[in-house]
Amino acid sequence: MPYGIDLTAFPCLDADLDRVRDLLGPVRIPGRPELAALTGDQPGTSRRLVRPTLALLSYYVLTDPTEPADDRAVRAAAAVELVHLGSLYHDDVIDHSYERRGRASANAVWGAPLAVLAGDCVTASGLRMLAELGRREALAGAGTCELMCAAMVTETADRHVASRSEQSYLDTIDGKTAGLLSLACRVGAIQAARGQEQEDALARFGQYLGLAYQLRDDILDLTSTAEQMGKPVNADLPQGVYSLPVIRAAAQDAGLRRLLRDGMTQEEATHVRELVVASGVMDEAQAVVDGLVEQAAEQLTALACSSHVRRAMIAYARAVLDQHTPGPAVPRQRGESSSLDRREASPRRTMHWVRSWFLDSGLAADPAELDHHRLADVFHFRADALPRTDPDRAETAVGLLAMGALWDDLFEDPRLTDPRAVTALRRALVATLRQDQPGPRGAIPTAWARLWPRLREGRTADWQERFLDSFEKWCEASEREAHHRISGYVPSTADCPELRMATSGRDIALAFYEVWKDREIPPKVRRHPVARRLEELVFSVALIENDLATPEQDEADQVPYNLIRSVRHETGCTHQEAVAQVERHLARQRAQLDAVTAHAPAILRTLPGLSSHGKDIASIYENLMSQLSLFRGLDRNQVTAASPGPDLERLRREVCSPAAPARSIL
Repeated sequence: MPYGIDLTAFPCLDADLDRVRDLLGPVRIPGRPELAALTGDQPGTSRRLVRPTLALLSYYVLTDPTEPADDRAVRAAAAVELVHLGSLYHDDVIDHSYERRGRASANAVWGAPLAVLAGDCVTASGLRMLAELGRREALAGAGTCELMCAAMVTETADRHVASRSEQSYLDTIDGKTAGLLSLACRVGAIQAARGQEQEDALARFGQYLGLAYQLRDDILDLTSTAEQMGKPVNADLPQGVYSLPVIRAAAQDAGLRRLLRDGMTQEEATHVRELVVASGVMDEAQAVVDGLVEQAAEQLTALACSSHVRRAMIAYARAVLDQHTPGPAVPRQRGESSSLDRREASPRRTMHWVRSWFLDSGLAADPAELDHHRLADVFHFRADALPRTDPDRAETAVGLLAMGALWDDLFEDPRLTDPRAVTALRRALVATLRQDQPGPRGAIPTAWARLWPRLREGRTADWQERFLDSFEKWCEASEREAHHRISGYVPSTADCPELRMATSGRDIALAFYEVWKDREIPPKVRRHPVARRLEELVFSVALIENDLATPEQDEADQVPYNLIRSVRHETGCTHQEAVAQVERHLARQRAQLDAVTAHAPAILRTLPGLSSHGKDIASIYENLMSQLSLFRGLDRNQVTAASPGPDLERLRREVCSPAAPARSIL
């Protein structure tokens, strides 16, 4: 039941709202059932349904409020809610908001492009339902959407404008918020067919209530906590959206007005909020809210309904402004495990096998080389990170991880300075990967000849081919990075993330988990927008953290793909300024990852066609999310005096020796 409703006045409201909910299912994407979650509610979502409630109340007050609503009134209520929901998708993209009512927003989970398109789909569904009701409803809906978009254009144009006027603010909230509440009341009233005068009165009621509703929300954004609001607070100031309290406080205080600028940090926003609250304008803003509520109530005096029903409707309007929706339980923080079993998987046996494999194949000439930081990180990661698994699978998976780190070192070695040698290395490694030679030549082919049969055991031919293709693409990306390092090329900030991602080896990392879990991730899962976004965010966060961890070393080694170097090269700023910019970017990426982490596994578990394997597939992604440490420390080759690691020059000479004609291994 909506908060503040008098059921003695509107006894059928609960049942009628259930009928509305039945019409609010996800938009159907023909032939793509796996995308249904894009426009559906997340598990546990509870909507207040303010606009459908107003539509139904507007219908009740003009008919018999003790009788269930006509089907047309129910459809009108659902249509307005769909238009509202569609606008929320767009709002979150525009505001870069990754949370909505304490839950991840669609653009956090699915990415901005799909979130925008989802908003279009939902809005179109609502407008279609209004058009099915009749010409008047369709025109009212289209007009409201037009005004809403115009208001958002105005608000966006006025961002960071310290001289924004009160009238501009009121015009904006009239279009973006009040218009939809007014539409809800109007289309509900139209279904009662009691005449234009009654419809206009209810539409004005919704308009004044909508103005009060948005202003009250803006007050709470400055005075409440995230727990009370169910969403981040003080979010408008850093984005340059100045509400009535801020406008009035700035008009009184020139010093505060000078603080209203682009690039405001969260700390500065907190300080500005404190100044606004201390200025005394909150009482003035609340008085405006109270006046708007009184104006809304006055619109109901001319309605032909009982005083009991009129008072009940006004009471609901006041309750809408007073209610605080607490958020759900605090989301899991980055790095915490979810439902993962964190038991070790035969650590001593695994470590012994991998170390022996390195030594026996000649990848390492002596045990001391295995203390190289990247190899040590591999062993340490495996020793305390993942659920229990079959010992043979553990050995194979960690062997793959160690081999990938070593191959990365071969390309990143600062002593590799001949472009021809880089290309020769890539060709030799691909030939080794495909086993396009009559027999092992040197340590790397020998080690691979021993590891590959274990990797392919139990895997389908399609998986094997995809794996080899992805490993080959990684070699090509690493070759390109080495050429860029040698030539001194530094990519732009736009190009750097994509180039960096290509060298991250994320497909190899996913293969690691597939081997560990003895499951193959179906291509349709890897292609799913949520899975792709999750992978991109996990690796983006890990790679940026690595950039921030080694900027001086990367500068000395002329590492091309470091975002800090790209920022400095592109803008000419200082090292400290570049670091601050990258740290802000990292914070945004982390916020998105935190949001998507809570919801991606549930979406992936329920994808159509996974049969009983959905839980296992989702657990691979849960492992990926909870083990960012897998990619920290494995990302850069650093030669140290204590442990220089394997002799990379020897390994390159061996693997680049002449090879025999190719033959397929599949």
